[in-house]
Amino acid sequence: MTEIEKKRKKNIGPRSGQRIPVKVTASEKEAIERTARQVRLPASTLMRNLALGYSPPSRVDQETFLELFSLRGDLGRLGGLLKLWLVDRPDAVVPNKVVREALTEILERQEQVADLIGEMRPLIRR
Repeated sequence: MTEIEKKRKKNIGPRSGQRIPVKVTASEKEAIERTARQVRLPASTLMRNLALGYSPPSRVDQETFLELFSLRGDLGRLGGLLKLWLVDRPDAVVPNKVVREALTEILERQEQVADLIGEMRPLIRR
């Protein structure tokens, strides 16, 4: 008798547990399998873990999402301050071209951050 057969006979090893049949609809099965793929676990492992109180981590750290959201706001405020400075200090020593380039860069970065936030939204569980 091989080692694997001995383990199965003794009811030990990774597949030695008891089965619990669970009836689900086709759409529920599909949703469970989709979630399992997202968290990179087999469906049975996911269901066992959830039943035992384990909560799989979000694919995107929510704090990172909030930081990105905050960064977008900060960039907007920075652009607003730059515009205000241009209006209040038209005689400033900094050439107008340099200030406009900085403003353009801020607006581009703000748009990039907004795009990242848009991509991340569907990945965060609510």
